[in-house]
Amino acid sequence: MIYSDQPDDDRAKTYENRIIYSLPCRMGLWNEDLAIQENKNAMTAYKRDHCQMLIQKTKKMMRNILKPATLAIETTYVQYGLNYQIKTSDLTGNLKMSDSKALYLSGLITEKEIDTCQHFKHGCMITATPLKDPFIRNTFTIVGCNEHKSAKPVVYGEDLMIKISESDAGPLFIQCENSTIDTFGNHLSLRLSRVPDFYCRFKVLHWDPKMRVETQGSAFTPDKRVIIQHTASGQNLAVELNQWIPSFFGTECIVSCHTYRDSHKMETAENFWMFVSDPKVQTNLFVRAAKGEDIPTDVFE
Repeated sequence: MIYSDQPDDDRAKTYENRIIYSLPCRMGLWNEDLAIQENKNAMTAYKRDHCQMLIQKTKKMMRNILKPATLAIETTYVQYGLNYQIKTSDLTGNLKMSDSKALYLSGLITEKEIDTCQHFKHGCMITATPLKDPFIRNTFTIVGCNEHKSAKPVVYGEDLMIKISESDAGPLFIQCENSTIDTFGNHLSLRLSRVPDFYCRFKVLHWDPKMRVETQGSAFTPDKRVIIQHTASGQNLAVELNQWIPSFFGTECIVSCHTYRDSHKMETAENFWMFVSDPKVQTNLFVRAAKGEDIPTDVFE
């Protein structure tokens, strides 16, 4: 009588795959793995309690620099010591990576700096953002270079400094950096600096070169096209429309000091700016719109 050896093979496989240890028994470096996991849990709890987690730092940074800012109430002339937004004036229709009709000068905290700071500090970047609402990051104050000039009008051709409206480490001024071995050949970049030296000085000029000598020393009104020139280099504040970078707030444009000219030796739209104050509410426009009159939406922006 012939018997098949198949049941013996099944029994052999079952014997090889049997559970040697009971279920509560732990194998390998279980003690070390358990200690590592407990250490990770303890570190996570410590960071959470001391607001050191990346998500907590990001939210804190957002609260600090996206705090609403109060702009200067519409005045006859641009004045020292008041908050203004600085926006481009002639870029309508030229912004390929933004739906906004203008770009606003603003400070930026990058992902490399988020671990060490949640508010503006020495060395933070300057960019141009399409966000038009007045926040701490896109609101600036004009200050005098050598004397206190609060409430005095700003005039063409006079040296001045531009500081961000609020910071965590004292006043921070816009500074145009010198070319270094890493940036040689590129346009001069802008940073926030706590040292108000000669490289933080700018001057406002009339946008028309033919009017600059005539308007020297005269005041100018908000929402007027101007040129902002860096005193040390002689280059104009400009937006680099071909250089866009990702940020916590979306895609933003690089800002530099470089004079863009056309074939007629005239500055182009990249160099045109305007100081924006808090506009007065035009109630008559709302009344006209309520009566059914067709009012352009640009008037309400």
